[in-house]
Amino acid sequence: MDFSVEISPGAFRDLDELAAELKERSQSHAVARKWFLTVVDAIDSLAEMPHRCPVVMDAKDEIECVRLLLHGKRNRRYKIYYCVRKHSPSSGTVSVFHVRHWARKGLREDELQELLDEGD
Repeated sequence: MDFSVEISPGAFRDLDELAAELKERSQSHAVARKWFLTVVDAIDSLAEMPHRCPVVMDAKDEIECVRLLLHGKRNRRYKIYYCVRKHSPSSGTVSVFHVRHWARKGLREDELQELLDEGD
């Protein structure tokens, strides 16, 4: 499979905010940096198998669906929302548009659509 991965500006803002919170809590730049890099690695892994995660919203227009990648362990888990846009059966673009801590409520369909529209 030949999928490229894009992280929207909004998702980068989410990652920066989460890393800043982690840095403040842990008092360690190294901890926040390591967390940030592991999340980016998890996101990059979507290039290999983008359809492995569960669907949280059905297809609309050219978007196949919104999927949810969970990253982390126990109480340090994060929700990574993304969609897959196919160019052919075995290629396309994975667009990551939102990242949040697992303890926060899931996104409603209207919130998901708003974030998707923001990323376009």
